[in-house]
Amino acid sequence: MQQVHAMAAPAQHAHGPARAHLTKADLGAQLARRADEWVRHAEPGDLLHVLLCGGFGPVIEEEGGRVRTGIELGGAPGPLSRIGIIWSDLPPTETLPIVAMVWEATPPPADSRLWEAWLALDGHAREGARRFLHDEIGQNITLFEVCAEAWLREN
Repeated sequence: MQQVHAMAAPAQHAHGPARAHLTKADLGAQLARRADEWVRHAEPGDLLHVLLCGGFGPVIEEEGGRVRTGIELGGAPGPLSRIGIIWSDLPPTETLPIVAMVWEATPPPADSRLWEAWLALDGHAREGARRFLHDEIGQNITLFEVCAEAWLREN
């Protein structure tokens, strides 16, 4: 699985928060913002992957006393890895048509190999997926804080 990072440009990292001033809440909020950035810029195939399988992972790096954050896709299972999965108790062939109706999108093709193209071509589906993931991130801030707390404890 390809690793995707949503991190601010290097120039912005130089002005990131100093390690000494970070709290669990601050770092968790920073990770959640990076997840939102990832969702805004993700390709349809990556959006589909998160909707069907999850896979978010936190990236927290310290450089020169400054902390940079990001989100990767396809890392080891962790607190964020199940965020975004639509109705994991049902198969995707049942969930995608339901969410397509909610998103006012066309129904997805029966052939799962065409789902990425469907998401790429149907603007309602793509924007619905982005809104859904944005809401999932907002509802799971505590999981981002769990990742932040673990990093702060280890570092």
